[in-house]
Amino acid sequence: MEKINLEKFKGLIWDLDGTIYDISEAIKKAVGDSIEKYEMNVNPDDVLEEIAHLIEEIQNYPVPKILLNSYELLKVKFLEGISFFKKLRIAIYLFNQFNKYKEAESTIFKGVDELIAKIYNKKLRLAILTNNKSQYAEEVLEKFNLTKYFDTIIGFNDVSEVKPSPEGIQIILKKWNLNPKDTIFIGDMTTDIEAGKAAKVKMICVASGLAKKETLNEHRPDILVDNTEQLIELFNI
Repeated sequence: MEKINLEKFKGLIWDLDGTIYDISEAIKKAVGDSIEKYEMNVNPDDVLEEIAHLIEEIQNYPVPKILLNSYELLKVKFLEGISFFKKLRIAIYLFNQFNKYKEAESTIFKGVDELIAKIYNKKLRLAILTNNKSQYAEEVLEKFNLTKYFDTIIGFNDVSEVKPSPEGIQIILKKWNLNPKDTIFIGDMTTDIEAGKAAKVKMICVASGLAKKETLNEHRPDILVDNTEQLIELFNI
């Protein structure tokens, strides 16, 4: 596996959910609960990526906008063949279950806090770019004593277009006064890969369980690792 030489870089941008914060179990349990409650004939493993994208999109909408856009939002395979109002009930239940599990059980990936500290000690600048609200990112970082490492946090409330748009990355680069070639972006979804490629930064993708590895590979990140353990090995510090 290619190793990253941090001497060649000056800044590192992290996605939050799926790279630092492990929400995969919360999504899996929420999907399982929904399938059981509504007696759906669906294989949970086949819909995790789709549901992760749906949850990511819903999180950055205020409730009135969710309702206004619900017809388009709910055009997902997971809910095919179901009446619109039942789709809405399932989606609301799913989202509530996800939030319950996320609050109770989600934690950071093993060893990622040590990796962040080591990168910070190498004098690289660190930022968070999330399609969630920046306040949510601040709360997660605070909870796990990671706030001090990140000088910039960009959420959906700080951009006009969320990932896959490169806007968030470009805002961070402008603030840091860095070139794309000096910067790494780490994410776990196809939207992250597209944003990183569009911004022309070095894009590392972690297949942390929600998006299938083959799907991520099709989007051609610069480096694709199987999990956080491999990500830690990649930096070799």
